[in-house]
Amino acid sequence: MKHTRAANSTILTDNMNDRLLKRYNHLTDVSLKDYSTFKIGGTAKYLFQPLSLFEFTGLIQELEEDRIPYHIIGRGSNILFADEMKTKCIIVTSSLNQIGTRENKIIAECGAPLRSVCYTCLKDNLSGMEGLSGIPGTVGGAVYMNAGAYGFSVDRLLSTVEVFNRKDFSFETLDNRECRFSYRNSIFMDSDLLILRATFVLERKETANEIEILMSDFERRRAEKQPLDFPSAGSVFKKPHDNFYPAKVIQELGLKGFTVGGAGVSEKHSGFIINRKNASSEDVRMLIEHVREKVIEKTGIFLQTEIKYMD
Repeated sequence: MKHTRAANSTILTDNMNDRLLKRYNHLTDVSLKDYSTFKIGGTAKYLFQPLSLFEFTGLIQELEEDRIPYHIIGRGSNILFADEMKTKCIIVTSSLNQIGTRENKIIAECGAPLRSVCYTCLKDNLSGMEGLSGIPGTVGGAVYMNAGAYGFSVDRLLSTVEVFNRKDFSFETLDNRECRFSYRNSIFMDSDLLILRATFVLERKETANEIEILMSDFERRRAEKQPLDFPSAGSVFKKPHDNFYPAKVIQELGLKGFTVGGAGVSEKHSGFIINRKNASSEDVRMLIEHVREKVIEKTGIFLQTEIKYMD
């Protein structure tokens, strides 16, 4: 889950209120390379790791009231952090990871790894999430961007989302329709609604055999096709429409293996940019722009990124 509140701030995070630092679990001067699957990023002056949803929403409310800029992240699996961070307050949801099942439903907190949710489904013979098992993000991030793979997607499975409204500090529950899902998009990308917990409706099977076979097959496909041996943030570019595959066009342009500094277009899958050797954030951004320019020259289409830049 990723959300930014940095505009129109009147208080710098360097002047963080002492009561916040005393009340909430945090670290100081933390390298964000350790919180990004890209292994790229500068230093966070304050890194908060709330231990409960109550603590999470309490922290958010106090930051909002004091107008302190912050970023929220899950596992940092589709984030590119700046080499020098302007926003010094980062909130990590990794401790908000409770998962439970009820009949044919699974309920998971925003920081729960999607992989853990899928394996809980496997344990309880619940089918429907098999294709999502290799996505290295959290439930919050998956709902936020309507994650999907191999024909499986969040919008086809989600029943309700419990949210915290950062405008009036209220709690709400949205149904699937109210989330306004579309391809790699949702209402959460442009609103004050913060994802807390999600409920998915699945199909219960008599045994887990079929579920396990499907999950193993999808995970094998990922290992064969994706550059999992290098740090990356997953697929870089969104499909502009159903019949346009960015990786195919990038490959046709001869850009496989093209590098800028320590960043490179993967030779295994041209839809990925990898951290080949101590890449900087600027290396990755320059490479993205180079690929975009070449694609525009060939097709006239501007590619939007799935990766989110945070500074």
